[in-house]
Amino acid sequence: MMRRPISFPTTLRSRLAGAVGVLVLGATLLAGPLAVDVAEHDLRAVLGGQQYALLSGAAAFLDDQLEARLRQMAALAAALPVDARHDPRRLQAWLAERTADASEDFVNIAAFTRNGELVASGATMPSAQPLTAAGRPYFEETLLRGRGIVSDPFQSRLSGAKVVVVTAPVFDDHGEILYVLAGRIDLQHARFLRQVDALRPGGGYLFLMSADGVLIDAPPKARAPERLDESPGTQPGLARALHGFEGWLYGDDREGPAIVTYRRLATTGWILGARNPEAAAFAPLARVRRTVLVVAAVLALVAGILAWWLVRRGLRPLDALRRNVAAVRHEGVDIDVLALARHDEVGELGRAFHDLVHARERASARMRAIADNVPAVIAYVDRDERFEFTNAGFDRMIGTPPDWALGRTVREALGEAGYTRLEPLIRAALRGERGHIEDVRSDDASRHQMIDTIPDVDQEGRVVGFTVMAMDISERKEAELAQAASEQRLRLIADNLPVLICYIDRNHRMGFGNATFQAWLGLEPVRLPGMHLAEVLGKPAYDAARPRLKQAFEGVGATFEMPLQAQGRHRILEWTFVPDVQAQGRVTVAVAGVYALAHDMTRVKEAESRLVQMARFDSLTGIANRRLFGELLGLALERVRRQRQVLGVAYMDIDHFKTINDTWGHGVGDEVLKEFAQRLAACVRVTDTPARLAGDEFVVLLEDVKGLEEAERIGAKIVATIRRPFATGAGELAVTASVGIALVRGTDGPLPTQDQVLGWADGALYAAKHGGRDRCVVRAAGDAPAAAAPRADAQVR
Repeated sequence: MMRRPISFPTTLRSRLAGAVGVLVLGATLLAGPLAVDVAEHDLRAVLGGQQYALLSGAAAFLDDQLEARLRQMAALAAALPVDARHDPRRLQAWLAERTADASEDFVNIAAFTRNGELVASGATMPSAQPLTAAGRPYFEETLLRGRGIVSDPFQSRLSGAKVVVVTAPVFDDHGEILYVLAGRIDLQHARFLRQVDALRPGGGYLFLMSADGVLIDAPPKARAPERLDESPGTQPGLARALHGFEGWLYGDDREGPAIVTYRRLATTGWILGARNPEAAAFAPLARVRRTVLVVAAVLALVAGILAWWLVRRGLRPLDALRRNVAAVRHEGVDIDVLALARHDEVGELGRAFHDLVHARERASARMRAIADNVPAVIAYVDRDERFEFTNAGFDRMIGTPPDWALGRTVREALGEAGYTRLEPLIRAALRGERGHIEDVRSDDASRHQMIDTIPDVDQEGRVVGFTVMAMDISERKEAELAQAASEQRLRLIADNLPVLICYIDRNHRMGFGNATFQAWLGLEPVRLPGMHLAEVLGKPAYDAARPRLKQAFEGVGATFEMPLQAQGRHRILEWTFVPDVQAQGRVTVAVAGVYALAHDMTRVKEAESRLVQMARFDSLTGIANRRLFGELLGLALERVRRQRQVLGVAYMDIDHFKTINDTWGHGVGDEVLKEFAQRLAACVRVTDTPARLAGDEFVVLLEDVKGLEEAERIGAKIVATIRRPFATGAGELAVTASVGIALVRGTDGPLPTQDQVLGWADGALYAAKHGGRDRCVVRAAGDAPAAAAPRADAQVR
């Protein structure tokens, strides 16, 4: 007969009651040991404090003992006879007597000279090579301090045993160290701890070590390696003690857990320690612990049973609520059974269940109403490809009664043709991928449809089904086609305009560009989207356009001109930046990009340049005319006053020019004028400006003239240059010129007017004419005769 397996309660009521019982049982079982642990912790602190106090007393006693030995050695040094200080044999005999007297304290007492040489010893002198204390730390430190010390443990050269040396210096009459007395203590027989053994812990022991961890004294059973700091499993806290720690602590070593205490000796810095095993320290508490555990177990069992019974009794109403929920869910019982009449938390929970179920039913009804009235087909299909939900749109699409498709497979509901059409989407959805297609309906080629499948993934990442949504997008498709046609027309217009048209985004990259980019810049429109504006225009042009582009992205349009060199041609383009402002929310706006248009202004600028040339330069000779000369003279007069320079204005004409015109005609006269202008421009300085005022009257603006001599030299050069024969259509002609130069010096006073300066130069020219022509006259400003005088005598010219 097979044994029935043990069954455990599965209801929440039973599980909760059992859990509470176990928790109470466990809590009660833990309370007793925890209380004992707390008491043990407090007792450990008390024992540690007591042990440290006893150890401090023992350390003080040992300090007194070491101080006594230091005083004993100091007394021996002071009692050294005078005759023994200079007689090694007498010193040897004296030390032998003292060593015999102090045999309980010192194994040997030796005397070393200041150089470390052994001169006498209470024990037998070594027969081998002489011994020296030079270099020994205890000897050097005694010499350095000038007083006795207690050395750290070291190995004796005589006996090979571990020893400690107590020293005392012997001074001569002048206070200089004559000898160093050294009393040797053999650590193997010294038993420092024997005198303080009464202060050790009851079940433990004391130990003594040097400041660097060398064991000095310990009970035989506790003997450890010579260096405690280098042995594994040494006393707890030993490393801390070697670094200055004093006090007690609790820890484990190779002998087990114990309370260990450390205290340093003031005389030598040695460390006195005490170890008290835990077993001995807490023996009374162990008996109490066993009693407490037995009592706690009995109380825990009683408390656990009582808690289990109380919880089961208190959860009866919750169990009743569970049965009501199951009846509503599986048996179709009215939800009013959930509204319990109880006035406690279970009653509130029942009424909350009632309200939630009621709200869920109402929400389900609202969702059904929404799904049935949206202009789309909505369905849910499980992993077996069976419909679990369909809305009214689905029923209208396939012409079936409501909920007809529920429980049927997609193939059964839609037929083989419909299933074949949706099969790729179904397979993708069952793999956890979203699906999307747009095509014409199978029953009406004039209608377009968009179908989406959305996988339903549970918390473990498994696909349990998918949702299908289908919408009629015929109107959207028609709008897209109309928009595409409109864009095509706009593109055709933009590509045939002699204007650069493009769109620039916030990253200064091209969105599109028209065909003019290929004609002007050699860039195909299909390559433009994504290109940076610096790549399209070049770095210099881009840097010039950036400030205006920044202004446009701030919402302010900009128009400016910019030169551009592309495909071996120089163009001047007039750019217009138009911000693409888009609303964000109700108030704020943002510039998404900039529309840019560029017109070729090269021909217009060339025409403007020609007009400027015609307005400011003489059309016959090509040099500056009266208008440009007047502008430059005004600026030069300002510089003269500001920089305290000298300005010269040369006024000249062609001697007997009227005779040339009357004799050879105006054509030959024009040839003479042009040749005169060319010679004049060639013979003056680079900084000087020649100009034609009218007829045969010419002027030259001479800036920064160094003085009268330079002006005369410039005038003489002009006269000499013009004196050479002129080649004309009528043959070579002898032509001369008369030159008058007026010099204006910069002062703080008011500037002379241009007419005044020209009048002074004209007066100098008048003087040159009356002086016989073919010469130059230079005068300072204000020294020339009245400007009207030469104008009155026209025949002189």
